[in-house]
Amino acid sequence: MKRLLALLLLLSCPAPARAADGKNDGIPRIRVAISRGLPAINLKTSSRVYVLDVKTDQKYLLLENSAYEIRPGNGGILVGSQELSSPIKLLAADGHERIRLGGNLYKGDILLKATPEGRMDIIEYLTIEDYLYGVLPVEMSPDWPLEALKAQAVASRTYAMRFINPSKDYDVTNGVEMQVYNGTNKVNARIIDAVNSTRGEVLRYKGKLVMAFFHACCGGHTASSKSAWGEDILKPLYGVQDPFCKPSRHSRWELYVSSADLLRFIQAQGSTALKVKGLKIKGKDRSGRATSFTVTTDSGSRTIKATDMRKRFGNFEFRSTYITRVSPVKGGYELAGRGWGHGVGMCQEGAKYMAYKGRPYKRILRHYYPGAAIVDYE
Repeated sequence: MKRLLALLLLLSCPAPARAADGKNDGIPRIRVAISRGLPAINLKTSSRVYVLDVKTDQKYLLLENSAYEIRPGNGGILVGSQELSSPIKLLAADGHERIRLGGNLYKGDILLKATPEGRMDIIEYLTIEDYLYGVLPVEMSPDWPLEALKAQAVASRTYAMRFINPSKDYDVTNGVEMQVYNGTNKVNARIIDAVNSTRGEVLRYKGKLVMAFFHACCGGHTASSKSAWGEDILKPLYGVQDPFCKPSRHSRWELYVSSADLLRFIQAQGSTALKVKGLKIKGKDRSGRATSFTVTTDSGSRTIKATDMRKRFGNFEFRSTYITRVSPVKGGYELAGRGWGHGVGMCQEGAKYMAYKGRPYKRILRHYYPGAAIVDYE
């Protein structure tokens, strides 16, 4: 045993056995890209944390109650002032469950890999069930009815498992482009109950995992995957009527769009117009959502996609493409709409109110994913 710069202790014993990618005792494992392209990250140890040099299989023990800056080195990774090969893994010691990185707590093993650009990618390895503990409290409010949380657990588990692919560097990211995941910071007893009581359950259609999309509020009718993204429609994502989210404060909204902003938008798309004269919905899908708008200008009419317009004016303000009214007002147009989000799959607000009415989670799931079977992932 020797001391390395008073920061790391080299251990002669082998690193703790860790499950490989795939399954651990029948439980699927998932790799979550926590951060990509980071210049450095701070690690705080409150208990024993090991660093494993993956290439040499050497293991080091970090000092307890210490702070370390971890950053790319000359082809490797620097932990404090000690350079190791890339990649390295951070492993919590036996009996300890969490590693704190950048203010978040993580339960799994943490892989840090130097990139050719002189930065680092950080990937967490953990079971799908442990992953869900971190997804649920940020994708659905932990104080919502338990049956709604259970429905979210099954949907999130199914969605994540669609992306497990050992041939890639990681399976999912931790941002809104997939499912938000912030480690185990907000885990409580209700979240644990929702995950554990649905343990292993997923949605399948004709034997295949459903792409179990979900969104905040549908406004009365969920959308098909084709209308949202042009994808082929399977029965569970065809879109259904949904009266349950009507009490939600997100079921109705209004937005003002100035003529000047609208003009700049179409000019950025190649229009030579100098004045906007009118705005109206051109096409709708079967759920009632706008698929396109017509903008009338001094140089003719122009058709724009509703999804492009929503992206341009902001998904927070322009909450959905479920537009019920376009009215000319002074200096622009007022849009009235329903719901919040892309509208495909489970309406979270609807699931909440279904649960308040006593519907169990399996009934909630069957409503939003019609035709899907709720089965174990085995």
